[in-house]
Amino acid sequence: MTWETGMEPTSPAYSFAANTAERLRTVAGPGTGKSFALRRRIARLLEEGNNPQRILAVTFTRTAAADLKSEIQALEIEGADQVVARTLHSLCFKILEQEQVFNNLQRHPRPLLEHEIDPLLRDLSYAGYGNVRDKRKRIRDYEAAWARLQRDDPGFALNELDQRFERDLIAWLKYHHAILIGDLIPLTLQYLRNNPLCQERRMFDHVLVDEYQDLNKAEQVLVDLLTGNGSCTIIGDDDQSIYSFRNAHPEGIRTYPDDKPQCVSINFDECRRCPSNVVVMASQLIANNTNRTLGALAPFQGNNAGSVQVLQWATLEDEVNGITRIVQKLVHNDNVAPGDILILAPRRRIGYRIRNSISQQGIDIRSYFREQALESIAAKHLFSLLTFAGDPDDRVSLRYLIGEGSSSFLQISYVKIKSAAEEREISPRELLDLAVGGEVNIPGTSSILNRYRDILTEMRVIKELLNRSSQELINTITPEENEELETLRDAVLAAQEIVGEFNSPGDEQSWINSIVQETRNLISMPETPDEVDHIRVMSLHSSKGLSSKVVIITSCIEGLIPVHDYDLSAEEQARQLEEQRRLFYVGITRCKTEPNVYSGTLILSSFVTMPYGQALQLGLNVNRRFLTTRFITELGGSCPQAMSGADYLLTLGE
Repeated sequence: MTWETGMEPTSPAYSFAANTAERLRTVAGPGTGKSFALRRRIARLLEEGNNPQRILAVTFTRTAAADLKSEIQALEIEGADQVVARTLHSLCFKILEQEQVFNNLQRHPRPLLEHEIDPLLRDLSYAGYGNVRDKRKRIRDYEAAWARLQRDDPGFALNELDQRFERDLIAWLKYHHAILIGDLIPLTLQYLRNNPLCQERRMFDHVLVDEYQDLNKAEQVLVDLLTGNGSCTIIGDDDQSIYSFRNAHPEGIRTYPDDKPQCVSINFDECRRCPSNVVVMASQLIANNTNRTLGALAPFQGNNAGSVQVLQWATLEDEVNGITRIVQKLVHNDNVAPGDILILAPRRRIGYRIRNSISQQGIDIRSYFREQALESIAAKHLFSLLTFAGDPDDRVSLRYLIGEGSSSFLQISYVKIKSAAEEREISPRELLDLAVGGEVNIPGTSSILNRYRDILTEMRVIKELLNRSSQELINTITPEENEELETLRDAVLAAQEIVGEFNSPGDEQSWINSIVQETRNLISMPETPDEVDHIRVMSLHSSKGLSSKVVIITSCIEGLIPVHDYDLSAEEQARQLEEQRRLFYVGITRCKTEPNVYSGTLILSSFVTMPYGQALQLGLNVNRRFLTTRFITELGGSCPQAMSGADYLLTLGE
């Protein structure tokens, strides 16, 4: 089998795989075969005798990287297993670790989880940084190397306030022996720019980047430096650019040919994945955006129309119950496998309610929200406690534990602890041990000392339980009946399968630390599998790259999709609306069909009212009834008329 086996020479996929341009941009709409074409292009490079270890394929997720390698190997081309396929962040980590950049910069490769950033935000106490939300935004800007817009040059903070923020942020991270996951990009960019003769700038002859629209400007410059004098192929779709919160903008892929001389552009616009009517609706929707690269998507000639329903329920509770009954019928009456149902919710609280309702009917369903294992206060506390028990020198977990429960994370008291520790040239833990033992007295820190005493007591209990058995420890600290700890328990059990059960008395700390590290990886880098045996519930963002026979998008109301942020300028609101439209476009194009096998089902659901308190939690205007999202109208004439969810259930015989 050769790279061109089964390919139509006049197809865009063939042109893409065969093209020898040094710079190649492909804009590929959803379901148009870009993954297939990317594999065949790499296969051609291998057949032509290129060194596989000098071919880099950058993917957006670890699962995509693994799938790409396995699919290339399936072509049975020599060297396929040696192609370098990684996410950009994992590649950066490898570069920084190998070149000892972490040590040279006095940085520690201990990544912060989301809840561990909370005390950091309080410790960055300078009033000019704004509130917690403002500081989170500044951190994202720092992670993008201060390139907030596509036209910005990444690398340095230009104004005095950003410079001060960066200094304070890095000082906190250095003192607490930690990094942000997003730190990897600016650190690697700095290393490559400052070392033009480093081997990494000459390591690859061919660089291929998938989902290029999801890269921010700093990541794009990083790709250019890794490419060097080699060839670079980018593939993506500005209509699926949905990560502006990390400063990734659609202009990156749109303007690529303008910035790269002799760049060749090839577009994929025939959608083979979706039912024909879904393709037409998606094209009508996205046509409302401006400055797009592709025109209308073309339905694949052999694809039939799918089943599309637009439903409105009286209340959120009715929506949850109604979707549960629809899913029951699909699974029990229509013989749809649970793994063929994908439910997308604009808020995780809504997704959890739907998950729990369907689960109560005995149907296997799981949610895939980022760091959901640490959603509850109890889970955050327990994971931090395990982290500290496994490594008493872990300053991040200690900082979280002694401040949790306080809106300020006891920032003022912690400053006193930190200052006293620095004066004595010892760690905060060592100072707290001295204070608890009565050897030092630090006025104004009694709350922290009391909490530290409680932490020590909990750690003793953990070690006592572990010495009985690791399973007894897990069962006691994450009881099966505690729903708040259910996902964390699953992650810890999965970690134990990797590490093994505890069988080394006296070495409790080492075993706990290994469990924590594996659990951290499972929590911080979750992957959403494409082939499963259960219903998946997730956000619209997380559905990127997936497809399913049945797709249900819930709570399609104004305020949730699209969101409304009236604090933004008129221009920013317009950009936000276009991105929200792209997000909805991504969601509806997850629906797939297979000619003569199944047609595909898309259900778009909304509700009219919900309890005041729940609306407040979701950030919604609580003084009005909710309207169905404007995006339903924008789907055009191929979209069926909306109907009452209750009436729809009657048509199903419910």
